Amino acid sequence: MTLAPRLALSLSAILGALTAAAPAIAAPWADVGDRALRSDIEILHARGLIAGPITTWPIPVGYFEPLQDEGRLTGQPEFVRMAAQRVLDKLGSGRHTGGLKAAGELRLASEPNLIRDFGDNARDEVDARAGLDYDGERFSANFRVGALTPLGNGDSGARFTLDGTYATTLLGNWQLYGGYIDKWYGPGYASSLILSNNARPFPKIGITRNNSTAFETKWLSWLGRYQIDFFVGLLEEDSRDDRNTGVGSIRISIEPIDGLELTVTRVSQFCGGDNACKPFRAAFGINNTDKDRNASNDEGTFEIKYTYDFNVVSFSPYLQIMNEDTGPFTHSYESHMGGLSWAGPWDQNGASWRLVAEYTDSRATLDAFGFGNRVTGLAYNNDQYTDGFRYRGRTMGFSLDSDSTLFTVSGLMMMPNGWTYRAAFHNAHINTAELAAAQASGSYLRNTVSAQPVTVNQYEAGVTIPWQSFTFDLGVRYQDEQPFPDVGSQFNVEAGVQFRF
Repeated sequence: MTLAPRLALSLSAILGALTAAAPAIAAPWADVGDRALRSDIEILHARGLIAGPITTWPIPVGYFEPLQDEGRLTGQPEFVRMAAQRVLDKLGSGRHTGGLKAAGELRLASEPNLIRDFGDNARDEVDARAGLDYDGERFSANFRVGALTPLGNGDSGARFTLDGTYATTLLGNWQLYGGYIDKWYGPGYASSLILSNNARPFPKIGITRNNSTAFETKWLSWLGRYQIDFFVGLLEEDSRDDRNTGVGSIRISIEPIDGLELTVTRVSQFCGGDNACKPFRAAFGINNTDKDRNASNDEGTFEIKYTYDFNVVSFSPYLQIMNEDTGPFTHSYESHMGGLSWAGPWDQNGASWRLVAEYTDSRATLDAFGFGNRVTGLAYNNDQYTDGFRYRGRTMGFSLDSDSTLFTVSGLMMMPNGWTYRAAFHNAHINTAELAAAQASGSYLRNTVSAQPVTVNQYEAGVTIPWQSFTFDLGVRYQDEQPFPDVGSQFNVEAGVQFRF
């Protein structure tokens, strides 16, 4: 039996065995893609109204149960109270279980966004999906059938998708899940180096904690609240060099003191194509040198985020360092991302704002912080797994792929009526002369966004409008240059609508 049928059978067996013991749940989690929801959650976290690590997305609904206690909001500023109400509304707190609801999404774009951040963006000129949601007493499930369709002459036809299809159930404080689920690992708003929604979601099954309660034993209680997310998945695309490549991930976050989040992550590719299929060795084979190579392709991150609330304005510096398949300090081939986030009230009526400045650099350094000694093309590329950490043509982490930098300044405004305004400026340097030369020679080292070095400045503005069971979104972007082989400036427009009723 191949890896794909085994994955499907495992998912069916796990969900079937556990639904009898699982308690009732409503919306299973806060999903990736809603910028305003994320900002509201971080405002509530800064005020201590929700607790635990919040850089592993989706965030399970158990985090938000304390918000249903109205007494916790007594004395809080209006912008905090409104943030709590929006979170509860979006997660469907108190909605009736036991019924099917129709749901769907349609996004139209003159050109898919070059720079994909935390928010939802179309992955093609037409990105459509529709289906049903079920919130039962024992488990929740979403079913989505969709298509991605280019509109240009000579382009290929529609591609069928199941993106957004999943099932999830609870066993005690553990949430089990399976399906085509977008993930976002990291504190960044514009980028995650290791796992983001840049590429389409691949099928996976996993387990995470529904609530981040601390250990009760004195030997481990000092770790504070903690979160664990573990999954195994399958990169099942037909065009992949190494067909049916497995993916496994373990991510552990702790909050030893209020506001301080420390995280380590490891993601491994194993099996697939002609590679030796040794998943247990991939899981435990930490050492990887020229003399003692493991049979997997690995990435790991160390992350730190600190949030401090100045009673009104909150402030969060953060850092993510990604290691490529090697030792942690020397010959570590590390990429870096760091940023600052501020948030606070706009007026006395409940409006709030967020400002983010962030820098991402996927030009790997030979040693941990040896910025004067770069190594060409190491991020996301691998000589054993020549497709690298990519899925269906896009990197699973940073949207600009290897040997690129991105500086972003973005702002978000959440209004009392639910409207959200956003604006962003991006300065991107995509690819380098050294990597472009290697790519032109036929090397497995490459950048899939642009085969030649290019600098792009992008300006973006948008608005999101909720109305009854619908959410409308409109965005406008201007780029002064395009990735090779295209040239010249261009305007792009994107519009979308989501519904659930």
